[in-house]
Amino acid sequence: MKSFTPIRTVRFIASLIAIFGMILFAFERVLTMVYGIAANAVRTGNGLTDSFMVRFASENFSGVKKLLGVLDQVKDLLPLANKGLLVLFIVSVTLMVIAAFGLTFPRQFGHVLVAMKLLKWQGGLAAVTSVASDAPHPVISGKGVSKKFKSVSKGIKRLWGKIVAWCKKAVAAIKKVQVKYWIFIGCSIVFILVLVFGVRGCSTVSVFGGSQAVTDELTEQALFYIRAQKSYFAKNKAIGGPKALQMSDSLTTDYFTYRVNASRFTATLNKDVKDCPAGSRWSVSAKTEGFFTVDLKLYRAAPKDTNCVFIHPDFKNLGRK
Repeated sequence: MKSFTPIRTVRFIASLIAIFGMILFAFERVLTMVYGIAANAVRTGNGLTDSFMVRFASENFSGVKKLLGVLDQVKDLLPLANKGLLVLFIVSVTLMVIAAFGLTFPRQFGHVLVAMKLLKWQGGLAAVTSVASDAPHPVISGKGVSKKFKSVSKGIKRLWGKIVAWCKKAVAAIKKVQVKYWIFIGCSIVFILVLVFGVRGCSTVSVFGGSQAVTDELTEQALFYIRAQKSYFAKNKAIGGPKALQMSDSLTTDYFTYRVNASRFTATLNKDVKDCPAGSRWSVSAKTEGFFTVDLKLYRAAPKDTNCVFIHPDFKNLGRK
């Protein structure tokens, strides 16, 4: 077996850390996509639970009832899953930064590993320091490599019983790090923060980050009221209230608070969506006109704030076709 010098061994360990960090990062990306699909499914399910057809199906078909139960369970798990993804992301990026430090500064990384007793060289710390000199490097080969990796495992097990001593040795090793290496570590920390609050924030599904989900929910709820009102009027020649339309008089979701009274449907935005402020309101009012021939008139109103137009540009024509 080709022999390992101390520097080669340190870089080999750093490479393993980098590979493990990249695997965790790829795993976190896949789980984030799954999380996004689950979050969308839960939001869609929440929007449908107020539908009469869904309520009727859940009461008469066990499969639909089980499906809604699964959605409720997933909804309860989403906050915990989101926190777990964040932890996994931070751990993966931290491992890759540590690996980058080990590959860029192997001698200093070796000092830290030896001081923490995660590695034990045949020549002690001097073996790592001697890399910069022209003297022959002590080598680890054959069974020696196996013994040194066993010492890593033993060192990790001893950490639990010697936390205080480990911290003191770690501090002593940190004091030996030069200023330029602290600058590297500081830049790495800034890099991690940018990734955590920047890149991940852009790729993770946000409750109010995507306006399309807001538009879809508003369209679905308003259309349900319009169609239910038209259907009720066609049969009874009168305007129906929430009970007659088989709708809830009050419903709150992630995006809106809905109210239905005797002749009006309103949707009030719960939080800011981009430049559209919380409290913005969309409404559909129902009135009857005529004496001998009574007609149903529906009046749609959108917020006057132009910053809210993007949520539903064609709201005033909703349900006219």
